[in-house]
Amino acid sequence: MELRQLQYFTAVAETLNFSRAAEILYISQPALSQQIADLERELGVLLLQRSKRAVSLTPAGALLLQEAKKLLYQSEKLAPLIRSQEQAHSSDQELVLGVDKCVDLSNSPLYRSLLTESVYALRQQIPSLRPIFRVCEPPDLMNALDMGTIDLGFFRSECPVLKNRGHIRLESRALYRDEMVLLLRSGHPLEDSPEVVRAVLKQRGLYLLKQEMIGMSQILRILGDLDTQPQIRFCENQDVMLLTAESGEGAAVLPLAIVQGMRNPELQCLHFRTPAAACYFLAAWREDNPNTLISEIVEMLAEKFAEI
Repeated sequence: MELRQLQYFTAVAETLNFSRAAEILYISQPALSQQIADLERELGVLLLQRSKRAVSLTPAGALLLQEAKKLLYQSEKLAPLIRSQEQAHSSDQELVLGVDKCVDLSNSPLYRSLLTESVYALRQQIPSLRPIFRVCEPPDLMNALDMGTIDLGFFRSECPVLKNRGHIRLESRALYRDEMVLLLRSGHPLEDSPEVVRAVLKQRGLYLLKQEMIGMSQILRILGDLDTQPQIRFCENQDVMLLTAESGEGAAVLPLAIVQGMRNPELQCLHFRTPAAACYFLAAWREDNPNTLISEIVEMLAEKFAEI
């Protein structure tokens, strides 16, 4: 039994809704269902009663929820306590920064430069600062924030505030408002209008990432606002999706910050012109994290993004 499994079970047990729990956990619903099934198999008991209309706790599930919340509460306090004790005996001041893999720093020069410039500026003020960077899948980054092994996380989100997970309290701040756009290659300029967007989607179809359930929900809302149902194909990762779009096959949906970093002059982006297309670059941290550098780096980033 792993702490992650207990976190997943607790989210389902408290919401009694697999879809809602999957959104909170930044994980796909099939993956969440598999984790719960694995936990039940390992324990040899049924934890949740499932029907087409409702989810409920079994007596074993109610008992596990009670004990799991105690264990998770204790585990949350452990990592910050150990790290603060270590830093008290060290001349270096560590700041562990995690970046959501979906941000795609390699193709987002705006996010990359502002993040590194802010850390560099902070290091000029505090020479003993040692930044540690990690790039993680969204669920792993969220779990690392929960456990206190990452001080500050950066996410791409369709909401300006990161949702809290159960009893775990997170602070978040929207640093930049971006938007999802349609990327395609064309030998001649296309009119940037909803009518052209619908025509492109109907003719070329749409390439999306596999298993990006949270991103998929936003894209489906965008398509619903446009009242269009294009053929959808899936790519293994974002590099494959970009290569496909740049070769002239199909179209892709990406944040404008990524599209602006691409140099092919024949690549065009078309705007959806719907509120559903908004997305945000967020900073998030645990409310009880004692690292005082978090507020300093967040303020520096907020100032730099405000200048854009």
